[in-house]
Amino acid sequence: MHIKRKGWLLWIIAGWTLQAEAQQTASSYIATGTIRDSATARAVAYATISLFDTADNNIASTYSLENGTFKTALPQQGQYRLEISFVGYKTRELEITIGSTLADLGVLLLAPGNDYLQEVRITSRKRLVDQKPGMLVYNAENDISNKGGTAADVLRKAPVLSVDAQGNVSMRGSSNLKILVNGKYSGQMARSAADALNMMPADMIKSVEIITTPSAKYDAEGAAGVINILTKKGTSDVSGTLEASVSNMEQMLNPRLSLSGAKWNINFAGHLHRLRRKSAEITDRNTLSGTTVTNRLQQSIEKDNAAPHGSADLTVEYIINDASELSLGINAWTGKWPDYRHAGTIVSMPDGSITEQYLQDIASAGNYLGADINLAYNRHFKRAGQQVTLQVQNSPSRDLSDYDAVQTSAGKDLLYREINNSKTQNREWTFQADYVHPLNAKGTFHLETGAKLILRNVGNRYAVSASDPSDVHALAPQPDRSDHFRYSQDVMAGYAMLRLNLQRNWFVESGARLEATYIKGNFVYSGNAFDNRFLNVVPTATLSKKLDESSTFTLSYTKRLTRPYIWDLNPNVNASDPKNIQSGNPELQPEIAHQAELAYGLNTGKAFFLNTSVFWKQTNNAIVEFMETNAEGISFTSKQNLAANRQFGLNLSSTAQLSERWTANGNVNINYFDYNSTALSILRSGWGAEINLNSTYKLPRSFSVQAFGEYDTRQVTLLGTLGRRYYYSLAAKKEIKKARLTVTLAAVNLFTKYVSQADEKQRPTFISSVDNRYYNRAVKLTVNWEFGGAQRQRKELKRIDNNDINVQGKG
Repeated sequence: MHIKRKGWLLWIIAGWTLQAEAQQTASSYIATGTIRDSATARAVAYATISLFDTADNNIASTYSLENGTFKTALPQQGQYRLEISFVGYKTRELEITIGSTLADLGVLLLAPGNDYLQEVRITSRKRLVDQKPGMLVYNAENDISNKGGTAADVLRKAPVLSVDAQGNVSMRGSSNLKILVNGKYSGQMARSAADALNMMPADMIKSVEIITTPSAKYDAEGAAGVINILTKKGTSDVSGTLEASVSNMEQMLNPRLSLSGAKWNINFAGHLHRLRRKSAEITDRNTLSGTTVTNRLQQSIEKDNAAPHGSADLTVEYIINDASELSLGINAWTGKWPDYRHAGTIVSMPDGSITEQYLQDIASAGNYLGADINLAYNRHFKRAGQQVTLQVQNSPSRDLSDYDAVQTSAGKDLLYREINNSKTQNREWTFQADYVHPLNAKGTFHLETGAKLILRNVGNRYAVSASDPSDVHALAPQPDRSDHFRYSQDVMAGYAMLRLNLQRNWFVESGARLEATYIKGNFVYSGNAFDNRFLNVVPTATLSKKLDESSTFTLSYTKRLTRPYIWDLNPNVNASDPKNIQSGNPELQPEIAHQAELAYGLNTGKAFFLNTSVFWKQTNNAIVEFMETNAEGISFTSKQNLAANRQFGLNLSSTAQLSERWTANGNVNINYFDYNSTALSILRSGWGAEINLNSTYKLPRSFSVQAFGEYDTRQVTLLGTLGRRYYYSLAAKKEIKKARLTVTLAAVNLFTKYVSQADEKQRPTFISSVDNRYYNRAVKLTVNWEFGGAQRQRKELKRIDNNDINVQGKG
């Protein structure tokens, strides 16, 4: 890697940005400060700060931010009364004198009040969906149906997103996403987002940020966008939750514990889960020679697997002093995700005569073990809004993916056997620095800049043994299909971004990110090797206009890319099904996407919220899963750079308070896809839509009921179409407040034995139809018990958007 030689790349953007000069005005006076808990010294977020003049007129009000800081403008110098209040604390009043343009009031302490000591619990009144520049926020903790579910269930109800029956997530029709947890890269998500989401309990999720047009601060990875999952944190001395759930499809236990001291905070969350996954595939494929059918493949596959797995998440935060914090985060996971299949295959000629007929049992193991270990340091400077954050993360993991395929005749005679032993080890380091600098005294003009270094080293050993032609019971090594694949991917990045709050409620954010990527791969036994390097400049821009207190227009643009990972590149051939062979592609290149979006947000408070956006996306050199067949009807599938595609779309997300007891929210996504592949001589286009509705009604005596439904229409793909899909659930909840118990009974697809989804493909050499059947009908009972001190939950409030607002793996 050429880090030293290319180090200048990290700061090329910051260099020109730092030459910019801010035009400052001093039309008002600014008061700043930091609110902290007098007992724990922790920042108090969203405290109300009010200022009164000598005539006791309220002349300014604001709220403290996540880090406890606040800033408010005053019309003139003089004496003022400052009042600070927040649920669970005694209201504090003090007299202040403003004598200069910028007055820093320092650290202001709040003492816990009697309502906190007596454990008075406050119920959050947040909407389910909020809007920020470039993103929508789904407040998952306010949705009762998320009790006893997983992160996949949470994302299924979030705006813009779609989750299929296997847990694979897509945004606006694309699964090339970056999924973060608390703003940090997750090796678990990168390896397999579908598996990782099923290993995260819904109860630990506070909210989900759906970032459709990420700023330059975010990695360029993820052509479709970024999902940031934010988890809950305790705020009392000792608190926790114990949740247990049981159903015919899954059983889980989720403990969560939070401890707080004078200068530290510890949060632990565990997850033990056994998930049943049952499905079937019925394939009918005709091989063509011109317009003539040369053979026909009929295949049925049944799967019924149980996947035991678990994860643990530990975070430790330590307040060094009023300006500095240190945090340690450890997330570890382990599990077994088997894929046992029983298949029946028939190959016939056009006249109906059978040329091949056999049964097959495939035992495929997926054993995972991994962790993300993150250490972060954050320092706030005396100047309000100025801060630096340093992070280092290590993400080791191990993956054992073997299969044993046994092929027999209808009479159970052995015809063929093949074993593929595959072991993957990943060692990954990430180093990151971010800096925020206010460029004027009023805090309306900010520079954000930073650098990042990612070092990935992956090794995959695979060895194949197969039946000897002379004796099918004897296994012979297959040296041409065995090797040791070594792969490294190093990414250096630097970014700079300007954020400016203008007069008349205009907001501008503009930046650029520079990423240099170095890739090397070699095959130890065969001696083959490859390397590649590329440089990407990623510009981003956002322009927002607040029309009034309830409505905002936002126009944004971003450029994104998706890099192939080892699972996409590894040529280890999966021939467990000899009629459907899969492998990676070492020659795969990154795809580049450009996206523009115009959004309108209407927020009338608790009663009604609406976000609507129209978007355009152009993807060049798109990574697509491509299938082709040979004359014998055997299909070969791998990812290829074969097409460009354009996409136009409309997104609608709305939340309404229909009555004091009844709330409803829904999302509608309408997309137009236009595929163009010169290499394949393909031009395809068509419309698709996704819609979901969610409604909750509060009954007397602490009962509530909820209904959710989702429907996806047929989607156009490069080679054909993906059929319609639907999902629905019903839930009833009872809160026993004195015992701090919540009991939830939920049903999923109660009146449907299985959900069928057709996958149609057509090329000059074949016509294929696959009927996928997903058996996910379930009835689930969940009991949730909270213990310990009261949670000082945040109030519903309007926030100043002072912050801008990682790869979908195989599923």
